[in-house]
Amino acid sequence: MRPSFWKMNEIIDIVRDGEKKTAICIGRDDFGLPKHLMQGTKQDGIISDGHSLSSWYWDGLCVIEGMRYVYFSPCEIRPIYDISTYSRPKALKIVRNLAFALSTAKEDYLDLITGIFPLYRIWIYGEDSILIMPPDLGDLIGIMRDEETKENEVNRIIQGTAEKQFLLITEMAELLYYAATGIFPFASDEVRGSGYREVPISYFEKLPEKTEGFISFIFHAKSREMRDIMGNGSGGECLGWFLSKSRDLEWNLPPRTEEERDASIKKTRESEAYSTYFAERTRIYKRNTFWRTKGTAIGIVAVIVLLVGGFLASYLHGLLEPPTTKDLDKAGVIEAFYEAQSNCDPSELTTAVKGFSPPQEMEVTNLYVSTRTRFAYESYDPFVNAEEWVNEGMPAVPEGSMIYGVVLESLEETEENHFIATGIWYLPFPEDDSTQIIPPPGTIAVYIYRVTQTFEMKWNDRGWWNIVGSEITGHEYLDTILAQSYTVERKI
Repeated sequence: MRPSFWKMNEIIDIVRDGEKKTAICIGRDDFGLPKHLMQGTKQDGIISDGHSLSSWYWDGLCVIEGMRYVYFSPCEIRPIYDISTYSRPKALKIVRNLAFALSTAKEDYLDLITGIFPLYRIWIYGEDSILIMPPDLGDLIGIMRDEETKENEVNRIIQGTAEKQFLLITEMAELLYYAATGIFPFASDEVRGSGYREVPISYFEKLPEKTEGFISFIFHAKSREMRDIMGNGSGGECLGWFLSKSRDLEWNLPPRTEEERDASIKKTRESEAYSTYFAERTRIYKRNTFWRTKGTAIGIVAVIVLLVGGFLASYLHGLLEPPTTKDLDKAGVIEAFYEAQSNCDPSELTTAVKGFSPPQEMEVTNLYVSTRTRFAYESYDPFVNAEEWVNEGMPAVPEGSMIYGVVLESLEETEENHFIATGIWYLPFPEDDSTQIIPPPGTIAVYIYRVTQTFEMKWNDRGWWNIVGSEITGHEYLDTILAQSYTVERKI
């Protein structure tokens, strides 16, 4: 929804030196403005109708009843947020007019420090043209913004997984999403912190399939797809792709009042589908926040690990001792590496690793810390070796178990000292949360992937093989299965 800062009654008509003017409130008069922003020649704004650009000029600043206003020649002007209400039927055209203006403007005019264009510089001019306020006026408005408003109008518009040069394209799609739903797709912490998986537009409105698919593609384009679209172009130049692909899209949404929009949002948020979806986003967000916090607090948690498992001591001791794999050949070292992964043993995982961190090291360490901590508090080890579990016929496991590990399918030496391994990975969490499910009571979700990993081996002068390089080169989601679980009494 539109931030409260921009209310329609803050766009007013005034008389200045005997002439009628349109004025916009930009903040309280008790806020001092830097003198350098008030000096020199004022810059021109841009008006775009999607075919050509024309200049727009602002006259000056004035104070009315303790509030500071910028004023200019009379015109019909509305905030960009109006695309979710009165201007909604023409939202696609308005956004395309904006894309045309940004794709044509000079790079120094855009000044995209964050990769996106600040919404407070974008206004609907007339029926469906776009007014882009000039940088100097934008700086004035930006300075007078409070931190919460800046957060809503800039930081929460940024799609955190997109390439920087792709962010303007993402911003155009976000405006279309906003026009359809009345909310910005990535504004909430739960969505931002759970992989930027926005609530589907279809929960709010029915858009033509091609239009909704276009918006979704932009939000979730892979890095390779983004780079193919961007080429060597800047953010503004990349908007040519958006203009080309959006030319034939259909847009069929009617106008509505702010009250109707807000009522629609409320109704959607109270629906079962939305509640279920957002509850899952919240769960993933909390899980991800937990792991991020654990990463920064690993030193504190390690004290517990030291007490209950002696992991740190054995790890430090292992740095000075030959690896436990010293008598194995190259293939044997790699097989032992996967055995350590399946045992959730970070010390053994890296015993023969030299000069780098293998891709799964942090994952194994986090799981180890989590399971050892639970064991310390509950006298219960939730870890289940997936390879052993599969070999035993996938029996029922205690409630709250974490089934994890690798079943090695093949190991081949492709050239001297270079191997490629393919294995089936069993994980207690999804690598891509689009496959996340909520398991029914009495079951535990296990996510299955086929993973290809390369290894580079080197003979150590002290007389054993080391793994000196490794990279995951293939990652294919196969299935999600439900393991049966049973309740056990635990010591708390």
